Amino acid sequence: MKSLQNVKQLISIFVVCVFVFFAFGSGDSDSRSGSGSKYMSLSQGQKDLIYKMEGQGMLKVEPQYNRADIDLSLWSNMKYSLKEDFAAGLAIYCGNEKGTQLYWCELYDMYSGKKLAKYSKSWGFKVY
Repeated sequence: MKSLQNVKQLISIFVVCVFVFFAFGSGDSDSRSGSGSKYMSLSQGQKDLIYKMEGQGMLKVEPQYNRADIDLSLWSNMKYSLKEDFAAGLAIYCGNEKGTQLYWCELYDMYSGKKLAKYSKSWGFKVY
């Protein structure tokens, strides 16, 4: 039973690493005329990884609240830079789903509800 949990953790960490690799390696960013702000987007592959993590029960994203709930074991196994990149990708996802181009997200432990981190272009990244 314990080895099955370890395998699930390793797979989840791999998925997050792939997400982060693609999040900033292939995300589109361009200026939309008239707005003066930058539009950022995720590739379909990046969105599919978010959906896959949600399907596995490791992540729940609520773009209307700029909120993501993540499995604490997955979050705890990430290095700081990976956490920042992951949070930035979720911020882009939330901003585009809402259609606001306001890229920010707060991350919470999906079981306890404890606030883990927040990311925004203006706030920067903060871990609690």
